[in-house]
Amino acid sequence: MKILIFTVSAGNGHNATANVLKEKFMEKWGAEVKIVDAYKMYAGKIRSWAINKGYLISCNHFVGIYNTVFKKCEKSKPENRNRAGVHGNTYPVSYGVLKEIFDFKPDIVIATHIFLAVTLTNLKKVYDIPAKILALTLDYGVSPYWECAIDSDYMFITGEYMKQAFLERGFSEGQLYPLGIPVKDIFSKVLDKKTARKELALKEDLFTLTIMKSGFFSISDRKIMSELKKLSQKIQIVIVNGKSEKSKNKFDKLIKKAKSPHVFYNIGFTDKIGEIFSASDLILGKGGGLTVTETITKALPSLIIDKLPQQEIYNKIYLINNGCALNINKHNTISKQIQFLLDKPEELEKMSINCKKIRKLNILDSFMEVLKDIPKAEYKDFNIEKKSAVIRKIKLALKYNLTSCKKN
Repeated sequence: MKILIFTVSAGNGHNATANVLKEKFMEKWGAEVKIVDAYKMYAGKIRSWAINKGYLISCNHFVGIYNTVFKKCEKSKPENRNRAGVHGNTYPVSYGVLKEIFDFKPDIVIATHIFLAVTLTNLKKVYDIPAKILALTLDYGVSPYWECAIDSDYMFITGEYMKQAFLERGFSEGQLYPLGIPVKDIFSKVLDKKTARKELALKEDLFTLTIMKSGFFSISDRKIMSELKKLSQKIQIVIVNGKSEKSKNKFDKLIKKAKSPHVFYNIGFTDKIGEIFSASDLILGKGGGLTVTETITKALPSLIIDKLPQQEIYNKIYLINNGCALNINKHNTISKQIQFLLDKPEELEKMSINCKKIRKLNILDSFMEVLKDIPKAEYKDFNIEKKSAVIRKIKLALKYNLTSCKKN
């Protein structure tokens, strides 16, 4: 079995998902798996920057504008969305994606980002691609443009509740698989708090808060430390800074100056998130689809910060509506919400139980079960035209057949 995964570096979720899938395919099937960051490999520098770095800058500094554009797209008619821009973001990578497919000759092609799912289905309109095409959602809301990926062979969605929205966008029942967002198997494994804390050299008897401080984070390090000072009870705090050495160093300095009664474990990048979540009582973080899924799977209550990109706002709403998280804003501050849960441990336990009601365990195994019978793809000799010819063919196909971007 050969599997080709196209991803992007906008945020970390798409790449993380690609790597989780790769590990599982190799472990379970001994598959040959190739991951390609499509915009980094095939698009020009400006387009690659806009998709990868530009997204982070928008979320860090212009999230209000980003969300306004997002919601405007949601309200627009699907046929107008087609003309407005999604395809323009696929043309720069279409030729490279097509060439990669016929060079690697995969049996399955996976898109971890909506633009790449649209790229693949547009190519499928024009070229006979033998591989099965799989797209998947990585958030708990339905973003605009998914109707433009309607020709995917498999559409893996986050939950049963999404089905109606995708059916209204023209997908068939047989395309839709409400399996959840794939996360590492460790999040489905039971590891009691005491054992996890011992393995991580944490205090075994202290309430444990983990702060997932990665990417764009609207609350400053200084503000977080100020809020933690207000707690009436001593706790231990694990701070995960991702790959940002600057963020870790800043926290180190603040912790040293603070003379806080709390116990801090300030770390950078780690591959022990599953163990850390097992050791934790509560998470403070953003609303990224993967982190949300990991916390739900671990039955771990969350505090979700404000000022998020729209898709993460939907993730937060999903958690709050299901009783798995509390909101953080200027009225419900970090200290207020943590103190509430310290004073009422039964509320914390209720949130954990609510997570168990909606979580999906061993999601990767469910993915493998669906895909196990896909036959080997048979490729014929194929001479790819010039890049301009490929894009011209796609544009003509879209001009005369827009059904993939309209509701039925």
